[in-house]
Amino acid sequence: MRKREVSLFLLIGGGVAVLGHALLAMLIGAGVGADLANAIQIVLTLQLSFLAHDFLTWRRHTFDRAARRYGRWWRFQTARGASAVLSLVGFPFLAPVVGIAPAYWGLLITGTVANFCTDRFWSFTHHKSRTSMPTPPVASRLARPATRAALVGAVLAMLALAVVFVDAFLVVVSLFMLLVAVTTLAFQLYKWWRPENNDPGRYGDPDAPQLPGVILVPMRHEEAVAGHTLERLANLDHPDYWVMPIIDHPDDPGTAAIAHAKAAEYPDRVLVAAYPEDTDVHNKPIGLNAAVRLLEETGIDYEWIGIADAEDLFHAGLLRMVDYRFRHTGAGIVQCGVQLMNFSAHPAQLPLPAGRLPRLRRWLRANASGWWRAANVLEYYKWFQSRLKLQAAAKVMPLGGNTVFFRRRFLDALHMRYGASWDEDCLTEDCKIGIVASVLGYSVDVVYIDEMVTREETPDTLGGLVRQRVRWMQGFIQVFTQGEWLELPRPWQKVLAVYVLGFQFFQAFAIVFAPFALALAVGHKSPVAVALLATIPLGLGLLTTALDLQMLHQFGRTFEQKVRLRDYLGVALGAYPYQVMLSVAGLWALLRHLRGRNNWVKTTHSGAHLTAPGHVDARVLAPSEAA
Repeated sequence: MRKREVSLFLLIGGGVAVLGHALLAMLIGAGVGADLANAIQIVLTLQLSFLAHDFLTWRRHTFDRAARRYGRWWRFQTARGASAVLSLVGFPFLAPVVGIAPAYWGLLITGTVANFCTDRFWSFTHHKSRTSMPTPPVASRLARPATRAALVGAVLAMLALAVVFVDAFLVVVSLFMLLVAVTTLAFQLYKWWRPENNDPGRYGDPDAPQLPGVILVPMRHEEAVAGHTLERLANLDHPDYWVMPIIDHPDDPGTAAIAHAKAAEYPDRVLVAAYPEDTDVHNKPIGLNAAVRLLEETGIDYEWIGIADAEDLFHAGLLRMVDYRFRHTGAGIVQCGVQLMNFSAHPAQLPLPAGRLPRLRRWLRANASGWWRAANVLEYYKWFQSRLKLQAAAKVMPLGGNTVFFRRRFLDALHMRYGASWDEDCLTEDCKIGIVASVLGYSVDVVYIDEMVTREETPDTLGGLVRQRVRWMQGFIQVFTQGEWLELPRPWQKVLAVYVLGFQFFQAFAIVFAPFALALAVGHKSPVAVALLATIPLGLGLLTTALDLQMLHQFGRTFEQKVRLRDYLGVALGAYPYQVMLSVAGLWALLRHLRGRNNWVKTTHSGAHLTAPGHVDARVLAPSEAA
């Protein structure tokens, strides 16, 4: 018997029990009879308990048996129904004698041991666990009609309870929003809490590089940026490294021609890796794994592998710093800073549209996108220099997708565990590999130096940003349902993992719902304490927006970009619409996940960051300046 299964059984059972008791108390307080109230809470909590145990507690037993979930559900209902009948019969007699709470908990504890045994040996059929077991496909885990119906039923039940118990609903939601708002500020301001995070010399003075390495650059339809990126990567300040663009030649002859031209220009630096032709699926992890296989076949010596996106602008001295940090810290991963640059509108970058008043229409089109671009830029600004440092200290660390470097011994450990370094079915392979690093005990060194951040561009359109976020959010859902985080060594790390993987959803919900909660509290004429509680998250949200305005000013000063009044107005007035957009993306991601749609949506790159103010070509920097 696995200790993890016992712990999860008790944790889920305790959580469901607390929820059931709260529901029972609310129903009885509303005038519902004790027997009927108990029956309602049993039915609702029973379905929630089944879903939680099927996906979490007994997932090793039910792996690859999604088609038999209906049978497990019937066995579970039968076994739990027996104890439920005893509870239904005994509760009305015990409650008047010993009280509601003692009767509820007494009957619950009596059935716990029997429930565990029936779950373990009957309800959830045993499936022999496998070492380094691949995670179950998402479509087979959550895309079944019965599961979708259960989730929809649970949502409808909660909405119905919210209508009946408005004040209690407001208290619960306000407390949740308050938790999200406080933790958001804590993550956002962590860098400035600790003086050592602002010490200019905290990363040390890099010495001569000693570790050979490889930079992998997945590219697909990147004609606009491929030449500039490869030229830059081929001229970094490090004596022993390779640059490997990964190209699907039949699918993308334009980018392939650029890559091979650079390989001919730098024969001892650039080596083109072919994307596998035996698959119709195009995604980043498949290309990365193919490149690692090519490294093994060609016998290229390397001690680290770095990941760059097609539009990335690496600083000339970045590899020297990474080499030094690997040797100085002993970390398995070095995550360096990434920063979006084009926060402000640049009408000159857009083509003149046909028709009347072309310049005015181009100006309007450029400036209409400023509000979300600025918010997107600030997300990166806060994420890489503050939030990631806190998560690295807590050792619960979803990585960034690029400017991240892995020691070979860590990649070898991944290969031994899974048979490959990157999960080819995961939409956010960077998030998963970071969580697995925490599970395996490898530390992550986060390096954020203003001058060395990798410069990128925002998506071209708001629709592109939404599609990008849908993929990211769905990938976080995948990582959560795959359950690697359950192997983290400490309970508080598991709690933090749940929060980190769900943060984007929690934050969007909290900010979007905050004004509605306040309006509902006032309109419903809730007690003063409830109304005040509903006000606090909204106030913290306004404080977050004020801090964003200050950070936009700091960003412009740091990267020598002029911040105009319209940019500040865009951040202030666009803060709420931006969270609404994230809420839409989160709902879309959840629906795609439930439907089992996991195709990769590519982000288009136009090279807008190459002409953004403050852009400096690192090739002209002297080594001392780069370091």
